[in-house]
Amino acid sequence: MGIKLYAKARVSKTKSKTLAIDIPQLNIKGRFGKEELEQLYSSYKSKRDIADYLAKQHIDQNVLPFATIAARMLGEFKIDPTGNKVSMHSDIPIQKGLASSAALSTVFVVGLLKSTRSRLEDSQIIDLSRDGDRVIHLNENAGRIDVSTAFYGGYTTFSSANGAKREDIQTAINLLIIDTGPKKSTAHTVGHVAELYKNDKATTEKILDQIDECSVKGLDALKRKDLRALGKCMYDDQMLLEKLGVSSESLEKAVDAAKKCGAYGAKLSGGGGGGIAIALVRGKKERLLSDLNSCGFTVLNSKVSFIGAKSFLD
Repeated sequence: MGIKLYAKARVSKTKSKTLAIDIPQLNIKGRFGKEELEQLYSSYKSKRDIADYLAKQHIDQNVLPFATIAARMLGEFKIDPTGNKVSMHSDIPIQKGLASSAALSTVFVVGLLKSTRSRLEDSQIIDLSRDGDRVIHLNENAGRIDVSTAFYGGYTTFSSANGAKREDIQTAINLLIIDTGPKKSTAHTVGHVAELYKNDKATTEKILDQIDECSVKGLDALKRKDLRALGKCMYDDQMLLEKLGVSSESLEKAVDAAKKCGAYGAKLSGGGGGGIAIALVRGKKERLLSDLNSCGFTVLNSKVSFIGAKSFLD
């Protein structure tokens, strides 16, 4: 689900014949001419895989996700992003499991589309934005859920059969976002599950099926506005994720603290391995927030946001 923390892009016209990219809080800066973007697109299009593509590049790999998006925008969609400076900032905690990379990639694309007065189909915008996550996470399948959620806002579901789907659900919920400290990369935790699946397919499939069941039940509870049932699904899901080995001691401490403090539900967010835990809470949450702070956690208030990046194209 989309939350009321945002990534923001400001696009300004320049007299330069380059595209400038600037994310001060991440110390990311780059400048690319049209010919350089064309060469980058040629390399991206002919890659064997993402790792092969990265190995061939000589530019800062922190700015590469955005340069790759711009290169494909030019090479495939014939939208010239040069002559613009894109400055970005994220209110979303970085590298914590809250999809900050997907949000930044999405606003980067939307900002350039607005500046160049270009239009693409929703599916094209989402796939183009996913290039950022593909490069960051070294995975062709990355960003399918996160980018769709950043683009549409509200609630998004995903299945391998039907892909990402925005759900017509208007249930407003209150969340606490609990920072449990550093996290392992998503590539690391996904790789761990893949290895587990390889070594013990039957057990891993059983856990994954149970996680799927939690998701289906949780979605139904959300539609019915039954927050207690939704919270139970979150706790159940967390236990299953622990069995998969993608949780961490700090995440489990946060979830346990949230449960003792009366949260409806709590679980890890994103790829796990540390980072953010989310807790579903009642409307009045000051005491719970105070209790979690006293346990040593940094906690943010948030709610579901029904405004995604698409809203700024309409």
